[in-house]
Amino acid sequence: MNKLEESVKAHNANIQANVIKPEYVDYTEAEKHVPFFKMVDSTTTSIVVSTDYCKNNYFYYSENIDEALGFHNRMSLMDHNWFRSRFHPEDHIINVAALKAREFILEQAIENRKDYKFTFEFRILNDENKYIRLIVQNFILELDKKGSIWLDMKLFDFSPIQDLNKPGIAVFSNKITREIIFTMEGKKEVEGNISQREKQVLGLIAEGLRSKEIAERLFISSNTVNNHRKNLMTKLNVTNSSEAVGIAKSLGIL
Repeated sequence: MNKLEESVKAHNANIQANVIKPEYVDYTEAEKHVPFFKMVDSTTTSIVVSTDYCKNNYFYYSENIDEALGFHNRMSLMDHNWFRSRFHPEDHIINVAALKAREFILEQAIENRKDYKFTFEFRILNDENKYIRLIVQNFILELDKKGSIWLDMKLFDFSPIQDLNKPGIAVFSNKITREIIFTMEGKKEVEGNISQREKQVLGLIAEGLRSKEIAERLFISSNTVNNHRKNLMTKLNVTNSSEAVGIAKSLGIL
């Protein structure tokens, strides 16, 4: 299990551990937010997503969410684990930060739990097999009667700079006092960590050449080629050469 898979599993376990019973929520309160969601939809370019942690589903989402972001299967978008698993492998830090933010909030007095804002910028693979860079602002809208996070709102926007080499970053703050509680940032640029020889090997892998053929082309041993393969998979945080080629292309390395 890689770090991204581990982070998705940990985030999901935290949500499941904070089960919200239907009798602890009032959907008439939730409905009061809908006019605001629709106003944001009609006056901005932001994509609105409101998550209902009682039903573990979306309470509201912009109608053009799939078209705007390049996700074509609406049912897949309903699966939070599926969505988080599409993050760039190095941006697993976003899931880690989200979990840390949830834990911090639940340690605060109930009357203060809606005072916080979680902002994060990350890369995600859409259904067109392209990484896009998004900025998300996440706010808590409603708590259940026990003080657990019930309803939130996320505002998705495309990052104005689609730099796919830039690591993900998360900032957790108090929206009232503007105090920064913590920040977390992913690893630095992958491309700078990949040697010229590794790029050559990766390019030949992309052409469909086997290790022996690559060795003959570059006048090196097959063992050396296999070592380059292992290093590439480690640096790109993938499990096979096919994934390495896919991520390298999406990042502009190939």
